[in-house]
Amino acid sequence: MTSTSFAPAPQVRARALTGFDELVIRYGGDPDDLLQKAGIRPELMNEPDAPLEHARVVQLFEQAAECLRMADFGLQLADIQGIDVLGPVAAMARSEPTVGEALDTVHRHMAYISSSAEMVVDHDARPGQAAILFALNLPGEIRHRQKSELSYAIALRLLKLLAPGWDTKDWELHFSHDHGLPANEYPQRFGCRVVLGQATEGLYFPRTLLDQTIDSADPSLARQIEKYVSHIVRRYPLDLSMQVHALLEQQLVSGKCTLPNIAQQLMMSPRSLQRRLKQQETTFDEIADGLRRQRAENLLCHSDQTLESVCSLIGYTEASTFNRACRRWFGQTPLAFRKAFRNTSGNTAASAAMQ
Repeated sequence: MTSTSFAPAPQVRARALTGFDELVIRYGGDPDDLLQKAGIRPELMNEPDAPLEHARVVQLFEQAAECLRMADFGLQLADIQGIDVLGPVAAMARSEPTVGEALDTVHRHMAYISSSAEMVVDHDARPGQAAILFALNLPGEIRHRQKSELSYAIALRLLKLLAPGWDTKDWELHFSHDHGLPANEYPQRFGCRVVLGQATEGLYFPRTLLDQTIDSADPSLARQIEKYVSHIVRRYPLDLSMQVHALLEQQLVSGKCTLPNIAQQLMMSPRSLQRRLKQQETTFDEIADGLRRQRAENLLCHSDQTLESVCSLIGYTEASTFNRACRRWFGQTPLAFRKAFRNTSGNTAASAAMQ
């Protein structure tokens, strides 16, 4: 009998769906139907900073490609989105002095775009070459060709915009998938060599590109935009449910774990906090209840705390409330649950000793 920890699903901002409805309609599909089948509320299309489960967005792109019979769905979506899909991070990157500093800016502010995806710049990826490496950090069973091709198409577009005079024919793009578009079509679409079936995905380019100055550089503007992005990340964090969980965990015993108190600490109104948590498909009560259940299970099974102490340590003031919660969580009273666990553990240990 083990306890499960709270682990909200990785999130991405709803701006990742920019152009989705336009592209689907262009090919005769129903965007609302596809969104609903993927478990995404269509109205979130109008809230670019709202959080969406990253895996659902990735699966949505794969399902749309299959439904519309578009092998290049991700690439066509990249054509519509451009670097604008990066939001203010793109403007910040264009204001940096060099390409290397611009890419470092994108790397440092990936938390604005996604709570799990990473973009790393390897300055010594190969002799004379640097590389942009994306890690979507999704469960292995989730197909992600469309999202992967879209991400690298955007990265390539950003580099071309930052350094417009560079010839990309000698650049090289590696993908982990071993099939997709016809092999001869990839170089035409990306403007560089494309290699499929690789262990590591990445966009390889001359290391000297990192030192290329940017014509639109404006460091003071970059810092202003950075302040704005930091404000957005604080006000509209993608991992809000985890922040609520952390605050509850710190104060569970204090008796201050109420929605108004936690909302105040996050500088939100209770109504705004509930609305934002609903966007992440959870509620304040669900997070608090899950945390109490986890802590109660650990204390009942793995400590000698009295039942009264356990009740207090999970933030309850009344034994009757604790008893009702345990019946709901475990189907029995706290004492019966503890005895059942110890009997099971004792029998397992005895069996092992006899072998």
